[in-house]
Amino acid sequence: MQFPEPSMEGPLSVETALANRRSIREFADEPLTPDSLGQILWATYGVSEEGPWNRRTVPSPAAMYPMELYVVAGDVEGLEPGVYRYEALGHSLEEVEEGDLREELAEVCMEQEWIAKAPAILVITAAFDRISQKFGERGVAYTFFEAGHMAQNCYLQAEALGLGVTAVGAFKEEHLMELLELPPEHNPMIVMPIGWKDFE
Repeated sequence: MQFPEPSMEGPLSVETALANRRSIREFADEPLTPDSLGQILWATYGVSEEGPWNRRTVPSPAAMYPMELYVVAGDVEGLEPGVYRYEALGHSLEEVEEGDLREELAEVCMEQEWIAKAPAILVITAAFDRISQKFGERGVAYTFFEAGHMAQNCYLQAEALGLGVTAVGAFKEEHLMELLELPPEHNPMIVMPIGWKDFE
């Protein structure tokens, strides 16, 4: 899927998004749109400045960007259920695996059934080797910082769009990698179910 260009203006100030941000575990029965999913992915790890460094929306030591972002899609308009990898440079998705795996993913996340009700689930992963080659063992710590930056960006953008999200760290790492057919160097860091807030 090729996403529309991300919006650079929103309905909320950063201050309002910070004040209102909460972890949301109940979602409306409504699909995500390509615009909303694309905007979330861009805010989480998209390219904010093209050029020699291809700078992203989050800081990264030496602009190495060792993270990979995946989408487990189940109810997204115009997108078949499956697992996709976000291509930041092209602001698009590359299919990894077919089928709706949300229920299986919820089971891997310590049987948190509410996760399966999200129309899409983001999975933030880290390729430690990319950054440890330059920074050694300290590079591993840097990936945790970067994952946190990504998660916070996702929270703030979700709030601005009227979406809900929660950062989940409880999962069986090896089982998650097998389920999503992740490369062995892409280590799961955070799972983030996302959907429209249920205001009922």
